[in-house]
Amino acid sequence: MDGMLKTSRVKSLTFSIGTFCLLLINYATIQKMAQNSVTSQLRGSTNGSTGRGLALKESVAVHKAVNKRPAMHTFFEPVKGGCCGMTEEGHTNLVEAWKLAWQSYGWEIRVLNEADALTHPYFDLFQNLLIDAQVNEYDRRCFWRWLAMANQPDGGWMADYDNFPLTLTAEMGLEMQKEPGFKTWQNHVPSLLQADKESWDRIIGHMMNFISPNLDVKIISDMQLLLYLHTHLSEKELGISVWENKVHTGFPYVRGGTGTGPKIDCSVASSFLTAHLSHRDSHMAMEELHIYPKVHGMSAHEHAEKRADAALFMMKDFRNQCLTTTLLYS
Repeated sequence: MDGMLKTSRVKSLTFSIGTFCLLLINYATIQKMAQNSVTSQLRGSTNGSTGRGLALKESVAVHKAVNKRPAMHTFFEPVKGGCCGMTEEGHTNLVEAWKLAWQSYGWEIRVLNEADALTHPYFDLFQNLLIDAQVNEYDRRCFWRWLAMANQPDGGWMADYDNFPLTLTAEMGLEMQKEPGFKTWQNHVPSLLQADKESWDRIIGHMMNFISPNLDVKIISDMQLLLYLHTHLSEKELGISVWENKVHTGFPYVRGGTGTGPKIDCSVASSFLTAHLSHRDSHMAMEELHIYPKVHGMSAHEHAEKRADAALFMMKDFRNQCLTTTLLYS
């Protein structure tokens, strides 16, 4: 899949890869934050953390901070011509930004695609169920990612490619994945998941048991079906060990004062694992909340198309304004 993401396809990114490397988070300090305890960071202690950024190390040091790096997977199988308010190039740009962001937190990254799902023994049966239920092409791809993850030898982590790290370092990931079972950190929204292979397959089996044209949901998507399963089956039946909301929906920003743009809210951003910059939340940030990061040269109607640029601005703001000595070493 990475071979498909050619340089020419990502030329519209405002930040070049070289520029973004200069913005990579000092992973040694992030690692220290994780060591202070996963629990305290999820609760978001800020201790007066606004305004004192830390010096960066060379980007190469980022990848040496953890001896054994966990892998963060995402799934990307482009829809020809684009979809969901974005061009195909816009989606590709977002994947590239996602890769850079997670690498900067010490993770190994893997971009899965249709080929990774095709070899799952249930692929054809699952696909026929989706077609019979008139699930659209985009949502079928969302279901494919479950099969692709179940095909990984040990299961593992999966994040949407519009979900960007805030406090979730590779070292935290290694600790959090020790707990067995199926884990979701945005409740029924499958934007940040972790499970062993058996747990991925268990959820897939339950999905297949319920998918039908007559299923009582507004639309058959993996998100709605996961909610349906959680409503109608017990967490024990589903093998769920974590069902929490530790993912921030949208940009963790507040409106700026007169003459200034939106500002990142460090107390909020520091209390979440990631920020899920969905199409819907990006639209709200631009049109209703007026907290969309200021991307140079971007018009208002490009809020979805330019999410890659906005995400990298968010990463830069979080690094410069929220990662302080007080926050990390208190």
